[in-house]
Amino acid sequence: MADVRDVAGAVAARDEVDRIGNVLRQMARAGVRRVVLCANGCTDGTVREARRAADAVRVELAVVEFQQPLGHDAPRAIAAMEVWRRWPESAAVLMVDADWRGSFGPMLEDLLRDALGHPKAITGVCGHVRAGDLDRHWQRIVCRAGAPASLRPFLLPQVIPLSAFEQVSPRFVASPGLFFALTRRKGIPWRVYEGWDGRLLGNPARDTSATARVLDLLREDARAAEIALCGGSGHPPLWPGRRDWQAVEAWMSEMRGPRAAGGVTTSCTDPPPCSRQTTRV
Repeated sequence: MADVRDVAGAVAARDEVDRIGNVLRQMARAGVRRVVLCANGCTDGTVREARRAADAVRVELAVVEFQQPLGHDAPRAIAAMEVWRRWPESAAVLMVDADWRGSFGPMLEDLLRDALGHPKAITGVCGHVRAGDLDRHWQRIVCRAGAPASLRPFLLPQVIPLSAFEQVSPRFVASPGLFFALTRRKGIPWRVYEGWDGRLLGNPARDTSATARVLDLLREDARAAEIALCGGSGHPPLWPGRRDWQAVEAWMSEMRGPRAAGGVTTSCTDPPPCSRQTTRV
């Protein structure tokens, strides 16, 4: 069985200078030794603090930096793609948020060990949506797809075996509902880790408008999942439209060819540090 050290982390952050250091330290406590950070239009020193924390805990850190923020979840997809491109020998990619507080490292290690015991499955956490009608809608979708009723495929943390990306492109991580549906269509199982306690993370509270925007995205994701699951055998479009597919597709196109000078920085920090490279998006 693969070891926790064979898992690479993927983190998207926007102005999380006060939290990113703790997230990296807790990932290191869990045994993760390689992390891609997609810095999503950061203006507050998030990247500098991430590099400092990574050096302190001897985590190899690769940074993909966008000057202008991308749409919701697009940075997660880019971080996942960069893990696959940079460290294809990894067993899995661990998706986490950049704003978690608390000493969640041991709990994260338990999740990783549980997930590695099921190397063909995508492992997520159980949860529910703070809108009863939408939560029931998602429950019907995951049950129809043959996944556990308590699964919500947009919740993090999530452990995705890299073998899944051989069947479904990591760019679809930018739409969690579509990624869930496409992986289920390919027969990739999803499972739930029941031991995760989100109350220990100290997540920041969202204001009313931010919560409404998230719920709108989750409704779009639900429609995308239903179309992909029930709309026949053809390949679904890149949908829903609020997702920043243009940035994700542009990044993938650049990664297929030589890197050129431009507005996005890809750099790597590890002992010893490697050279800085740039690419245009």
